[in-house]
Amino acid sequence: MSKIAFAASCYTDCNFTSGGVKLNFLFLEQLKQTENYSIDLYCNNIVNNTKNIIDTVYPLSELDKNRNEYDVIISEKGIVPSDITYIHDHSYLYRIQMMSGRFSHMFYKIFNRKKHLKRLNEYLKIKENLANCKIVIVSSEVLKKDIIQNYKVNAENIVILPPPTERYSINSCKNKIFTFGISAIGFNRKGGYLALQAIKELKKTHKNFKVKFIYPSKNLFVSLAKNLYGIDKYCEILPAQTDMGSFYNSIDCLLMPSIIEPFGMVATEALSTGCPVITAKHCGASDFIINGENGYLYKTTGNISKNLANTMAKMIDTDLNRYYQMCKYSIKSVENTSCEDFVSKYFEIMETLH
Repeated sequence: MSKIAFAASCYTDCNFTSGGVKLNFLFLEQLKQTENYSIDLYCNNIVNNTKNIIDTVYPLSELDKNRNEYDVIISEKGIVPSDITYIHDHSYLYRIQMMSGRFSHMFYKIFNRKKHLKRLNEYLKIKENLANCKIVIVSSEVLKKDIIQNYKVNAENIVILPPPTERYSINSCKNKIFTFGISAIGFNRKGGYLALQAIKELKKTHKNFKVKFIYPSKNLFVSLAKNLYGIDKYCEILPAQTDMGSFYNSIDCLLMPSIIEPFGMVATEALSTGCPVITAKHCGASDFIINGENGYLYKTTGNISKNLANTMAKMIDTDLNRYYQMCKYSIKSVENTSCEDFVSKYFEIMETLH
């Protein structure tokens, strides 16, 4: 039996705040059920452990002195030196590039100096930890390029392994009013304002559509934008969803216009329910999207909001028979992304170390 140490910055088994946190739980849940491995968790932040997936939990600081006890050391996000690490976040340098221009970032460094230095030090520490990592697993092609460019990891040491897709019931019918959906808890980063601008453009040519936003916060700027654009009647704001399956089955197409998105598990989850997806090439889940087959990729050059609106219009105008073909292909496109498939591939990667 191989003994594994798994190092994570946070562990919880419910109320997931991000795809990465959810991924940790799903992976450990499957790993615990495998007889060939025993696993100890090293983590400083245990939010919940109601299912008692992991019997033994140690403080992260104790890993260094216990290293020789383990056959394989696995970490998330390169937080410690390890044999294998799964990177599911973009680097700080990439985020600077995507989220802000040269001058706005200069002001950020001046007025948020402590936060900037903290993030920069975290980036440098991850870069140091990755230097001797044998295998770096990433979720998507766009993330692989980031890791090569900004962490200077050799391409031959990187393996792309998309996160597992939780299965929900399958969407079987189209709404009378074509309905888009977007999970926009981090409104700006998830492209919420871009979506509002696209709705403003789309209403010029189409009147029979709606967009559901998962956005549990109350934000004056969001309300002002809806009123300013005259799009309030096209928007429905929803609280945080305890049943994402019901959400996917209530919409006809998922929007994922995120400014930064190393993968986006909502995309593959939506596809598994037969719900096509619209996203951009810089979103990791675009690896799964084939234009006109299970969704569309919109252009991120020129007038981006108009490009997104035109792509939404294309989806609304899709012939009904063609739309249902897209729904069928959506399900097929993620059929090999179950938790069991994910862990099996992860095990194959671990076996290459022996």
